[in-house]
Amino acid sequence: FCGVLALLAVFLSGLNASRPAVNQELSNIFNELWRLDVNRMTPGIDYTISVQGRASFVNQGSHVVQDHAAQPLFSNVNENKLMNTTTISRFTKLLDNYERSTGVTEQVTTEELTEINLFLDAVLETEVMKRAHKYLVTKGQSSSNLRQFKSQLRLIWFHLYHRQRSTGLDSSGFEHVFVGETKSGTEIIGFHNWIQFYLQEKNNHLDYKGYKAREHDLV
Repeated sequence: FCGVLALLAVFLSGLNASRPAVNQELSNIFNELWRLDVNRMTPGIDYTISVQGRASFVNQGSHVVQDHAAQPLFSNVNENKLMNTTTISRFTKLLDNYERSTGVTEQVTTEELTEINLFLDAVLETEVMKRAHKYLVTKGQSSSNLRQFKSQLRLIWFHLYHRQRSTGLDSSGFEHVFVGETKSGTEIIGFHNWIQFYLQEKNNHLDYKGYKAREHDLV
């Protein structure tokens, strides 16, 4: 579902969201997509998190971090549901297809292209993406032809680009948003995906230090 929101944000970035009518329209479509997401994991039932303490400020590049969370963020996840949902199981197969460090040219194999194709097929079969596609067609942002729309998704999510002119094709929208990347060997960029966070935490590849929030979010 978050991927669909990101997709719509890309397509609709030219709209003036400050206009009340536009803002309400976007709110309505986002809420409709949320209701259509039958694969959504339910908090407290399909997963449980423990936010624990509030993380302290860390200077960029610093390796000195105070730990305000003695326990992992995820205390329970229904892996049976997670891995038996077609879109999610195909999604997770994509997570090991990328070089973590920026500046390292990606090498895309035939097997990885097949995994991308299967993932897109699964996503396009969901009611969430069918509704998103219909909406984008009405806005003149996508073709009504499903094959062309699939190609459009592949271009937005999986087309490789380089982050610096001196490097090869080392990144993609999918890698940045859903997998995460490392910059200069230490700084994490992207990584806006709870499933990837959970899997990395489960395999002891990261250590949750506490939550981040603005003051008004805590009221």
